[in-house]
Amino acid sequence: MRRLPPLTALRAFVAFGHEGNIRKASEQLNVTPAAVHHQIRQLEKHLGVELVLTTAGGAMLTKAGREFHQHVAEAFDKIFAAVRMVESQTPEKVIRVHSLPSFASCWLVPRLTDFYAHNPGIEVEVNTVGDLGFPTGLVRSTADVAIRVGADDHAWPGLVAKKLTHEDMFPACAPHLLRGPKALRTPADLAHHPLLIVSRRPEGWPEWIAAADAAGANIRHIDPDRGLKFDTIQLATAAAVEGIGVVIGRTPLVNHYLETGLLVEPFKLRVTSKIAYWLVYQKEAISSEPIRLFCHWLFHALRQENLPQDLA
Repeated sequence: MRRLPPLTALRAFVAFGHEGNIRKASEQLNVTPAAVHHQIRQLEKHLGVELVLTTAGGAMLTKAGREFHQHVAEAFDKIFAAVRMVESQTPEKVIRVHSLPSFASCWLVPRLTDFYAHNPGIEVEVNTVGDLGFPTGLVRSTADVAIRVGADDHAWPGLVAKKLTHEDMFPACAPHLLRGPKALRTPADLAHHPLLIVSRRPEGWPEWIAAADAAGANIRHIDPDRGLKFDTIQLATAAAVEGIGVVIGRTPLVNHYLETGLLVEPFKLRVTSKIAYWLVYQKEAISSEPIRLFCHWLFHALRQENLPQDLA
């Protein structure tokens, strides 16, 4: 059997035939015009037939070139169609997760290495931009699963909602704030440091201060609304890492910072949030094996951490 022409030469020839111009063909293939010209000449040498005629007005296909181009272009179209057909029958191994920005950046992303280690070949696409509302937000989006917060599963009618965990809330700070003349030794020492407040999440400081006071700390004079304010948990946490003040740490978001020593927990009192994190998805989504594997990993990973309540 005679050896077929090189595929790169055939691609260059087909591109030229479609465009009718060496420069445009080179732009389509992302190579130089000289490379396209060289590949066409190699193809002609292989076939022993002149396919492209160069004249003062430019390059054009010869009669043999037009006939050959028709057959080769049709063959490429069939190859592309076959590829699309096979791809459509191959289970997609990309999981699109639409998450709250805080959960994605503080908990999910730092642990994706573990997911990839246990699930090679599956890609997780994390998105935190767009409509956070449900159920229409999820139904109309391309997300496979979503991670949200809510009081109960009634917040997402028509969708499956499984509770992941509640938050434990407690003061957290940079390690060096435990040293020096203003060291955080008792809750009363919070008076010497700025409270870092998340303006979009009012729950936190008021509940913890009330619980500490009830436990005998006598810190009711500390105003939970006075402090440095940030609009996201991520920014407030970053400020705490820099030693600017004391933030309300929230499990599981703050776990990575505690594990790495970037933040410490100066006191041993925690309060549990009334809201919880939920995994939300359309009922038919769980029929996908990659999505099932991701959900299983998510629940398993959270179970390994010191969470306030059992997972649903």
